[in-house]
Amino acid sequence: MDQLDRRTKRTRQAIKTAFVSLILEKGYEAVTIQDIAQRADYNRGTFYNHYLGKEELLREIRDEFLSGFANTLLAPYEGMDRVEATKIYPSSLQLFAHIEKHKDVFMALHAVDKSIYFEMNHKLRESMRRDMHIEMEETDPPIDYEIMLSYQMSATIGMVMYWAETNFKYSAGYMAEQLFTLVNARIHHIEFKR
Repeated sequence: MDQLDRRTKRTRQAIKTAFVSLILEKGYEAVTIQDIAQRADYNRGTFYNHYLGKEELLREIRDEFLSGFANTLLAPYEGMDRVEATKIYPSSLQLFAHIEKHKDVFMALHAVDKSIYFEMNHKLRESMRRDMHIEMEETDPPIDYEIMLSYQMSATIGMVMYWAETNFKYSAGYMAEQLFTLVNARIHHIEFKR
């Protein structure tokens, strides 16, 4: 049974890898089931033993990517009850490292539908609501928690968008460092160009 599970996982992974590479080469609409099966070195019957069609395959790839993305947020703090704000860098690094590790999958999902950014934002916000609570320093006027969450997630996703636009010219570590610095920085002043 264990060997069958491993074989099933290997087959499904080969199909996913083939599909992602074909999306990047030809575009989602142009990819056929025959293309996927051929690239994965299987026949169409094997593909249909695992997936109803390329829509189901794409949904599974998307769900796995997003689930991994959200799970990386908490990974550095397993077993901890709290962490100081100055020590949150590892979770930012994990988020960028997840994208860097799965760059082809991310770019394929991005090529199919730009809503991947919205879905990433939603997954992060959902995870932050469910799994943690951020304590803010007292301010006057007080900071609205939901607006703060939206700001934090939008900043993170905005940096991911920029990173993708630049074809990942920076390392995951550099991006995480920049995000950490920006989120914790205060604007000194603004000069106007005339």
